[in-house]
Amino acid sequence: MKTIATIPAYNKQYPVCGVIHAAEDYVDEIIVVDDGSTDDTSKLAKRAGAIVLRHETNKGKTAAVQTLINEAKKRDADVLVLLDSDGQHDPDEIPVLIKPISEDSYDLAAGSRKLKGSKRRGKRPFIRPLGQFVLKIGLGTITRNRYGDPECGFRALSRRAMEAMDFKFRGKGFSVEAEMIYLAEKHGLRTIEVPVTEIYVEDGSTLNPWRHGFGNLGTIIAWVSEKRPLLFFGIAGAVFTIIGLILGANVLYVANMGGGVAVGSALVSVLFIVIGMFSVFTGLILNEIGKGKEEKKKNQQ
Repeated sequence: MKTIATIPAYNKQYPVCGVIHAAEDYVDEIIVVDDGSTDDTSKLAKRAGAIVLRHETNKGKTAAVQTLINEAKKRDADVLVLLDSDGQHDPDEIPVLIKPISEDSYDLAAGSRKLKGSKRRGKRPFIRPLGQFVLKIGLGTITRNRYGDPECGFRALSRRAMEAMDFKFRGKGFSVEAEMIYLAEKHGLRTIEVPVTEIYVEDGSTLNPWRHGFGNLGTIIAWVSEKRPLLFFGIAGAVFTIIGLILGANVLYVANMGGGVAVGSALVSVLFIVIGMFSVFTGLILNEIGKGKEEKKKNQQ
């Protein structure tokens, strides 16, 4: 089986070379996408022995991963391994990661830093666990299986998984890992988590953790609204309705105490209740439309 390691890189001229040299013993080819770097990432990656593709501008990790998948398909890869360029993944664990794929048991093997048997090197950023928890809970609302570490970028894809990811990514930035899992389940692919080492290096990530976290949260919310509209709009509607009822109760209380009717508060209360009910009905309608589409798809199959 032809195995290709793929590495998205942005201003990682020195770390990426170490990743390339560490991975070359386990794969047939290594492809690096230089995502608009302003340093010598492209030049040094070529010298290290990698095939280098370059984006003229920084397009983000999702675009880089899409380019890598497309190139691996062109080169007839049977297995694609994704690694980050900053040294936060251990290339010596590639054989363990690709084993479920090479045995044709699974289509997507995602590294997990939370499973029993995983190890840790370095100090974890204090905000990282919170972001991972939010992403895990959000993804869990729209997937059949539960994933302990959907944010980990160290993973392996079969040819079937590569085909399923072809021009399908909708998110931007660093939500691509969770979106891969979502697409894999959407296309009926077999997925598994494999324990890998949790590595944190000093100045390893150039990404603002707050921007990263809120960006992923926004993507998850969009997926939930599409996949589980009744849940999304139902919760939103319930929140608005409850707020409206509380405001209305306060208006009635003030009126009964002889304070007169607070017209402004009463109007806001009615507005919130109307928005809440409208949201609930929107969720019900979209849910029925979704069911109809699924039934139509099953009948066509």
